[in-house]
Amino acid sequence: MSKKKLIYPILMGDVVSSSSYEAKKLGTELKELVDSVNQKFQKSILSPLTITLGDDFQTVLNSVQTGIDIIFCIEEECLLHELDFKLHYVLHTGTIDTEINPDIAYEMLGEGLTTARKMLNIKKRDRKRFKIDIQSKTDSEQLNRLFEVLDSIIMNWKKEDYSLILDMINNENNSEVGDKYNKNRDQIWKRRSTLMIKEYNLLKEVIFTYIR
Repeated sequence: MSKKKLIYPILMGDVVSSSSYEAKKLGTELKELVDSVNQKFQKSILSPLTITLGDDFQTVLNSVQTGIDIIFCIEEECLLHELDFKLHYVLHTGTIDTEINPDIAYEMLGEGLTTARKMLNIKKRDRKRFKIDIQSKTDSEQLNRLFEVLDSIIMNWKKEDYSLILDMINNENNSEVGDKYNKNRDQIWKRRSTLMIKEYNLLKEVIFTYIR
């Protein structure tokens, strides 16, 4: 009797239009981003985020929920460090035939990795930044819709507002946020409304609730 293959959540990502950035600076920033995520999620990662081709990464995880957590972590780390680039993501569940490498996401083979890589490499003009392809087709479709709406908010944010945006995401008290930026409560309320911070947090909450 053949051994039943295990299904793993696989997360891959690459930098959008990576050739338009200075290679050395991009490589350093992506490595720092990956290192930070690996440290924060070390208990939930089966094979660590590993940069493979210079502008992308892959990892094997213990759950789909961890994959979603990492996507939001990366997006908000980009705000924290005011990074210029954006990332495409593929979160796929599939089989891996070889042993999971706990030290580096290399030297593993299987349908799951092959399929995730193919999805990541699709070159379409209307390619979405977030692609969720898990075992449930219905769940995948719903999560993709939610992430598409979420991304419509994110892509309207400007780099000069990243620090303020992150503080508003993490703190609902307009007075406290205003004190940090020498603005009054009403000014922060207006910025929160214009930048759709409430909507971002609501979508984030819905996504987290949906995958639990």
